[in-house]
Amino acid sequence: MADQRNFARTVLAISSAVIACCAVAVTVKVMATDVISVEQTRVLNQDALERQVAEVFLGPKQASVQGVTCPVSVEVKVGNKVDCRVWDGPNQKDVDVEVISDQGELSVESPR
Repeated sequence: MADQRNFARTVLAISSAVIACCAVAVTVKVMATDVISVEQTRVLNQDALERQVAEVFLGPKQASVQGVTCPVSVEVKVGNKVDCRVWDGPNQKDVDVEVISDQGELSVESPR
């Protein structure tokens, strides 16, 4: 009977030690993990983009976004290039637009 009690105590002590070691290992793993910061992608406002293209192509006084279409969700990333379409009556022309600063400044090329 005494042997059974000693065996039970030994098993209980070993089990407690294993659980404690696992808890320490998990804590160390969690503390060593880098926190990943998820940065939201910034995109250009499509209406403002189309307005700026219209101003370059048609001039600030005649600018109308009615005849201008640009892609949706253009990422604000220096060097990012997109094509916008401008309709001048029945004629369609493509305009190259490039993001030139991380603040969303644009370079709008003449229609081709």
